[in-house]
Amino acid sequence: MPGDYTLFLQLDAATFYRTLRSPEKATVEAYFNQLENFHNLKGEATERDLIGRVVQVKFVGKFKIVFWADHAVKEIKVLKLERLSRR
Repeated sequence: MPGDYTLFLQLDAATFYRTLRSPEKATVEAYFNQLENFHNLKGEATERDLIGRVVQVKFVGKFKIVFWADHAVKEIKVLKLERLSRR
């Protein structure tokens, strides 16, 4: 059911999030709200975390968000939030 999941940010992701300016926060928050309400969202790519679990990678504006849905406890776990490097 949409909206019954809780979003958690790993400490590094939360620390980085707090450094963002308001417009950047708004961009990231909009996607976080989507994740909470539609927990089956997928990213544009996948990668493996430190224990080998497949996690989703989503590119939102200037940011890379790495997350996975822990359906057993109804949580979305954001493992990484980082600014994409400029090329």
